[in-house]
Amino acid sequence: MAETQKVFTPIEDGDLAEVERLVRRDKGLVEVRRTQSGKEGQTPLQVAAMGGSLDIVRFLIEKGAEVYALAAWTYPAVEHAHWAKQSDVVDFFLGDVADKALGTNGLGIEINLAARNGWAEIVAKHIERDPLSVHRRRVLGDTPLHWSAHNGDAAIVRMLLEAGADAEADDTVLYGGKPLHWASEHEPETVRVLLDHGADPNSRNVLPGDFEGFTPLIMCASQQNDCAECAEALLHAGADPSAKDAKGRTALDVATEGGHGRVEAAIRAHVGA
Repeated sequence: MAETQKVFTPIEDGDLAEVERLVRRDKGLVEVRRTQSGKEGQTPLQVAAMGGSLDIVRFLIEKGAEVYALAAWTYPAVEHAHWAKQSDVVDFFLGDVADKALGTNGLGIEINLAARNGWAEIVAKHIERDPLSVHRRRVLGDTPLHWSAHNGDAAIVRMLLEAGADAEADDTVLYGGKPLHWASEHEPETVRVLLDHGADPNSRNVLPGDFEGFTPLIMCASQQNDCAECAEALLHAGADPSAKDAKGRTALDVATEGGHGRVEAAIRAHVGA
């Protein structure tokens, strides 16, 4: 094991004394990136945050660790702590050192992740401090609206739309889907909110690949969630059941191929088949 990688073992063990000893010998360890297979790109701060070692988190930041470094998988330490259900660590990032989290409007986390996590109060503060933050993009080219729509958070979706978020914004990396595509996978409430705010039920995924040409209805038909409520909302709003994807398949074709009987039945009932 390379010398620079040895710091991660005591961090995972929660051994503050050993972490302090190693960092005293080499201050650069606070920003080293992990090379272990499957954990590439992790920072010491991220590992400490995931493990709930608040004392080590504090120490690393005191010694110069970047609070909002986009570590493994392009997510900051606060998000990894959230996923690991380390609430004390999350509270520390969102409170004590929020002003040190660059690019977060002094709130400790960017608006996209706050929306993804369902943190409506932080989303509202972002909008208050920077109204254009509703258009911010992350690694998938997704806006705050994409994940909140996908996760069924109708209150945040409404908040973002009322603040000027674009209901027709495409993600620019994943498959070119709009927030309605993301919601149509399994969230009928946010499907309805988006449609009520003018989202196009016949919009298309724009990027080449397996989802090319998908309408929200075809996206719904492709999902194992088999959400008939989403299909019904889309059809009621004018989704065209005869629309075809880039492979020439309709939503009914896709639902039938996938064995998604509830969506298939909803489409058949609508078209009288």
